[in-house]
Amino acid sequence: MKKYMVLCVAILLLVACSNNTELGSNPPKVTVEVGGENYETELGSYCWQDGATGSGECADKVGPEELLNGKQPIVVQPEAELAIQIDLKRQPDEVALEQVKKDQPTPVSNFKDLRFTAPKEKGTYFYILQADWANQKEKNTSDGDAWYAFHVRVE
Repeated sequence: MKKYMVLCVAILLLVACSNNTELGSNPPKVTVEVGGENYETELGSYCWQDGATGSGECADKVGPEELLNGKQPIVVQPEAELAIQIDLKRQPDEVALEQVKKDQPTPVSNFKDLRFTAPKEKGTYFYILQADWANQKEKNTSDGDAWYAFHVRVE
């Protein structure tokens, strides 16, 4: 019984004192799924805390149109359903999706549960997915935040 109690206390101390390692050392990969096909997004600006080492890194990148220059858009039908997939067990605490026109972001009104519907009108649309992982121990502190860019061509 005494050995069991010592083991439990040791485990609790390790858990309480450990850094947040569940996020990994870099922002996760994010894809967009349409009709069973997955398409990669481009990682934009981010700040990320590596829980294993305690170090952090921030990177500032260009806007979505410049970041996606030369990349092929995701081709969809009008009003196709798109799903965002974040390759990390711990999902972000806050997520927002914005459509960007001439560097002016507008929230996507039909974005819910990491899903949204493509526009009805034909054209190319640029998007930014913003994700934030809040620190579980310190209020108003982030373990990581990142935005991801992708574009969709409605045909």
